[in-house]
Amino acid sequence: MTTKIMLAFIDTSTFMPHGHCYQWQDVILWPTVTGDALTGLAYFSIPFMLFYLARKRKDLVQKHVFVLFGMFILSCGATHLLDIWTVWDPIYDVASLVKIITGLLSLGTAFILLRSLPKILLIPSSDTLAFANDELRWQIAERHKAEAALRRVNDELETRVNQRTAQLIRANRELEKEVEIRKKAEKTLVLKNGELIRINADLDNFVYCASHDLKSPVINAEGLLSVLKEELPPIESEVKEVVEKLENAIQQMHRTISDLTEVSKIQKNTEEELTQIPITEVFREVQDSLAEVITQSGASIQTHFEENPIVWFSRKNLKSILYNLVSNAIKYRSPERTPVVEITSTANENFNIIAVTDNGMGIDLIKHEKKIFSLFKRLRDDVEGNGVGLFIVKRILEYNHGKVEVTSKPGEGSTFRVFIPKK
Repeated sequence: MTTKIMLAFIDTSTFMPHGHCYQWQDVILWPTVTGDALTGLAYFSIPFMLFYLARKRKDLVQKHVFVLFGMFILSCGATHLLDIWTVWDPIYDVASLVKIITGLLSLGTAFILLRSLPKILLIPSSDTLAFANDELRWQIAERHKAEAALRRVNDELETRVNQRTAQLIRANRELEKEVEIRKKAEKTLVLKNGELIRINADLDNFVYCASHDLKSPVINAEGLLSVLKEELPPIESEVKEVVEKLENAIQQMHRTISDLTEVSKIQKNTEEELTQIPITEVFREVQDSLAEVITQSGASIQTHFEENPIVWFSRKNLKSILYNLVSNAIKYRSPERTPVVEITSTANENFNIIAVTDNGMGIDLIKHEKKIFSLFKRLRDDVEGNGVGLFIVKRILEYNHGKVEVTSKPGEGSTFRVFIPKK
């Protein structure tokens, strides 16, 4: 039975050619045949071009789609050729088989095309490629410009580096010369410093010896003068005046020798023991030493040590500083008003600051600033003194890495600020 059906399918001798449908009229038949022939010819030429394109373009994306389209179009072309054949020969079985194959190829191509659509859509268009190409050309041009600019900067930098290197070489040579000069200067300075140390030592020894050797003759002269005054009968006023002048001269010499002795002690004893000292205790000793002077002058002494009551310093040196500053404040008092001396203690980050302020005569700093702290330099001849006290204050502070400053107005008073380094 199956064999009969297959034979019946293959045997088409009982069918009429397709030309009978056109009633063999040339006006219908030949245009149809010509159309099928042209379409078949086109269908057969297109696949070969697709196959050629797929072969030559190695970078072609989805190449299998092009192959399937070629096979599909070839099968379509075959159906058109068979349509021409069946006009005269009714081989409808072959035509049907070719159409089935064409349908299968069509479905397969459609399925593959459907799966390939996302990837095909990702393929950039010619406009996109042209835009990208233009952008790439612009970037290349900009890169060339940047490279050219970089080369210019590099050349300029290299030139500057060479210039700077030459400058550094010259500077290094000059520095070497400067270092050599400084080494020679330092060597000379060391020698000079050693010489100055020896000279200062000799001067200190001389001052000490002179003050010590002169002390005995002055004491003897003072004693002889006292004996002479006791032994002499009542003398005339002129002789009495001479004796008083002689006595004053001896007293002045005695004070000068005492001052020299004090200066000599300060020069020799630069390393005093440092301890924590209550300023009030030391000032009480100073006040006791100056009690007679304070009483005679009627001076008002005011102290304010609450803010900074303790300093790290030598007790002996602190007493000497306070004694000289307070005694000077009273000594240079104004005759127009009661003397007032105010002593305060404060501190900053680096120093303990003791200030002694008075309402005395004041100092013309423009005229006397350079000699205020000089040895044996006096600012006024009408005030008793030897010009040693402030020199001692300044020297003590310098030995201990401190300093002293003064502000003053003539006729109003002065303020001396002592800066003592913190521990």
